[in-house]
Amino acid sequence: MAHRTRQKLTKKEIERDPIGEKLEFAAVFMQTHYKEVFGGLAALLIIVLVMQYIGGKRNAAAEESMAGFITASQIFDQAMNAAGSNQAEQAFQALDAAYSMSMQTWNNNPQSDWARKSAVLAAKIDIIRGSHDAAISTLSAVLATNPDEAIKVPALLHMGIVLENRGSEQDLTNAVASYLELVELTENNDAVEAEALLGLSRVYFIQNNFTESQNALSSALELSPDTTLFEAYQIARLAAVNSGI
Repeated sequence: MAHRTRQKLTKKEIERDPIGEKLEFAAVFMQTHYKEVFGGLAALLIIVLVMQYIGGKRNAAAEESMAGFITASQIFDQAMNAAGSNQAEQAFQALDAAYSMSMQTWNNNPQSDWARKSAVLAAKIDIIRGSHDAAISTLSAVLATNPDEAIKVPALLHMGIVLENRGSEQDLTNAVASYLELVELTENNDAVEAEALLGLSRVYFIQNNFTESQNALSSALELSPDTTLFEAYQIARLAAVNSGI
């Protein structure tokens, strides 16, 4: 087999330094285009600093929202304790404070999950105080942000309750839709699914859909057999309807 003869390098080729040539080219380029180069570097630096600033602001906003929700929740618990102790004035004052903190947290950073939780808490307080329109408005705003399931579930539950409480024909239809969506979301959460089914039972009863009301109640009791005062009351009034009383 013939061996391929290696061609000899010329003196000029031996003296070449590829790395040195590239550095020299870079130096010439920098001298020629230094304004563009430094302008680009400056722009890149500004972008990095802006991104760091935005990231820091987001972290700070998230922490502020978390603190706001925790504080509002603690004040709300105090209000419920005061109400349980028949301290009506203290309960109303605490509810007002919890509501103000919740709404401020929500308005300051509506993209934060903690702020969305605060909004749901504010809506809950509105429901307790009978401010149905305000609660529906707040819950609608939360659901419009397409929140994750941990926030969507309580928002839908409270939406069903407040629509049921306001009680127009359209409200009841919308309440059924909220409860049905909640049932689909909570197939692996018996406690919440039972709450949604109980809501359906109540609304169907109001709509004179007694068979559907009975079916929803039975499904709820299968998931949560321990009856509360409401379940006992619902069983009694459905029995009365079925017996023709």
